[in-house]
Amino acid sequence: MIDKSERCEIMSNNSSRKYRALEKQLLSEQQELGKRIENRLADVSVEREPDDEAAQATYSVTRDMSAATLERERKTLAEIEAALKRFANGHYGICESCEASISDARLRALPWARLCISCASRGPAATPNYLRLRTAS
Repeated sequence: MIDKSERCEIMSNNSSRKYRALEKQLLSEQQELGKRIENRLADVSVEREPDDEAAQATYSVTRDMSAATLERERKTLAEIEAALKRFANGHYGICESCEASISDARLRALPWARLCISCASRGPAATPNYLRLRTAS
């Protein structure tokens, strides 16, 4: 009879082989996002003196859009890095809310998914506390 620790190790090895292509994809996306973030940082941080009010307004909108894109990419990079940690500790493909397996289709669509589709569709109530965004009071 196989004890619980042996079963977890077998499952971890099988999962590791099963998700190898997704791990490679995550590593590639991590590298690409890192480069894009570096480039965007230069766009956001460059200080210029616009010639007139219209140029100032255009520059402000462009800078704000770049900053928003940078923040979105930074969050995605953090999710990718968290998924790679889950690979390392054998928890990749396991829902952080209900601990069920995350479907292969969901992981192919969103390789850094933390929640199964059922928990994700329930919204913030299903999201673990540490993932919830704090609202200003």
